[in-house]
Amino acid sequence: MNANDDAVALRQQGHRVTPQRLMVLDVVKRNGQHLTADEIYAAVLPQHPYVNIATVYRTLQWLQEVGLVAPIMIGNGPVRYEYIWGTTHHHLVCQACGREYEIGDDILDTLKTQLLERYGFMAHLNHLALPGRCAACRASNGAQGEQGQHET
Repeated sequence: MNANDDAVALRQQGHRVTPQRLMVLDVVKRNGQHLTADEIYAAVLPQHPYVNIATVYRTLQWLQEVGLVAPIMIGNGPVRYEYIWGTTHHHLVCQACGREYEIGDDILDTLKTQLLERYGFMAHLNHLALPGRCAACRASNGAQGEQGQHET
């Protein structure tokens, strides 16, 4: 789906689509990675110097509300944003090297079912980051990586 398709879909749902909303969405969508609000602002600024950081934050909040982007927090780092319209996926994030692995939603089906059966809780897991250690970091750290390390 391109930016024009997003704009048409949003208008059909009754949303107001402004140039600022489209430019922020375009940066998030084109990049294909998780971006911070500051990184998005830096990408928008050269072509649109009249946009301020507050506009970027407000736009990201709105894009979350309409389901186009999702925030993700990894450890103590800043909130990052990713385009998600029409997709549900999650991430495994290595706390040692920072590498991310995208995983499908189907891997969490058993967890969702168990939460519902045991607790009557219907989990809405739309965009989840699971911290841990990747195979390469575990191998380089030996048994210490397997047991985990205390983070400070």
